[in-house]
Amino acid sequence: MRITVSLLAVAAGLTLAGVAPAQDGSGEAVSIELSGSIDPATEAWTGRALEDAAGDGAELVIIRLDTPGGLDSSMREIVKDIIAAPMPVVVYVSPNGARAASAGLFVTEAADVAAMAPQTNIGSASPITIGGEDIGDVLGQKIENDAAAYVRALTEEHGRNPDLAEEMVREATNVTAEEALSKGLIDIVAGDTDDLLEQLDGFKVQGPKATTLDTDGLEVEERDMPFQYEVLQIIVNPNVAFLLILAGVIGLLIEIFSPGLVLPGATGLVSLVLGLFASAQLPVTAAGIVLLIVGVGLLVAETQLPTGGIMGVLGAISLAISGLLLFDTDSESFEVSVPLVIAIAAVFSVAVIFVGRKVMAAQHERVQSGFEQLVGARGDVRTAIDPAGQVFVDGALWRAEAAEGLEEEAIPTGARVLVEAVEGLTLRVRPVGEEETTEGDG
Repeated sequence: MRITVSLLAVAAGLTLAGVAPAQDGSGEAVSIELSGSIDPATEAWTGRALEDAAGDGAELVIIRLDTPGGLDSSMREIVKDIIAAPMPVVVYVSPNGARAASAGLFVTEAADVAAMAPQTNIGSASPITIGGEDIGDVLGQKIENDAAAYVRALTEEHGRNPDLAEEMVREATNVTAEEALSKGLIDIVAGDTDDLLEQLDGFKVQGPKATTLDTDGLEVEERDMPFQYEVLQIIVNPNVAFLLILAGVIGLLIEIFSPGLVLPGATGLVSLVLGLFASAQLPVTAAGIVLLIVGVGLLVAETQLPTGGIMGVLGAISLAISGLLLFDTDSESFEVSVPLVIAIAAVFSVAVIFVGRKVMAAQHERVQSGFEQLVGARGDVRTAIDPAGQVFVDGALWRAEAAEGLEEEAIPTGARVLVEAVEGLTLRVRPVGEEETTEGDG
């Protein structure tokens, strides 16, 4: 009897344990924001968000995608994170007006479910050069073949249209959401998140995470990009990174030329550290680094040597070219702005040359201190000088005597005089004529 009761209790416990999840009926789907360029900032945020969602036991992750493209290296890391996520991942190109261009195509095709809002588009994934031009010759063909094979593998794995995806890489084709759905490039077109969840209910996922989704009753928690990743996204922009480096260099140069100012040096150091940190996140070229160093060196040389501006002009040109070549992003949406770089380099060059020459001029001036600075000053006679009297110079009354060779001539009260020498606390002065007085006062 006791054995029978025990067996019934165990059976009842197992039955309750088995139906407990079904009785709960409330799972969670995490919705992650992925907007802006595909770069180290969005890469880091996506990886962390997927890890957090897995740690929280989310049954489904929705990535709200809106991107013009970005870095190939960052895109591939995001793709790896999506594939490695333990739960199904839906990439939803939204809201209306959003796009999944260039690198966005690869991210979308890596998803277990590819969805788009009605008024969105996808495609234009051809690799380009630093200057935004098509890559030619053998190297260009290798890069294009690699990208085409990569996107083809992603689409085939999930039962989508690999031919259209490859065409988007080779021909920069771009299609609307409805066209993408009709041609089998995506799985769903949904007007909003509720519509998306409704269509996902019962959807059969293909690929490594093959399963049938049950989204009925799922609660969606939206997670937008945190502030620190937004700041990082600004810093890793090639234009901002280049500006930070130049600001850092000019700040340190000002501090070197004029020690003790503190603020320019401190600001320059912070800017330089941020610029170097941002550059470390981006693919840089050796030519860009060399030209940057040469440009700064030429500008410093211009402040020290009488070259007539030749080194300054060459330095400015070197800086402008270094800004254009420094970052090899291979993305039209993540390239350096040519007008901005030229303007920044010109302003930086003028600032360095101006400050440097001012400092050098000050260093070569004769040092004056004490009463010696009164030599050459003009004043008025308050007490007739015969042989000694008083003059009002530089806001104070001074004892004065006639300059050497004029001792026997009295200088009357009210006369205008010029200080020629200082002997202790006595000024040696000589009278100045009306014409000389006017020129000196002017």
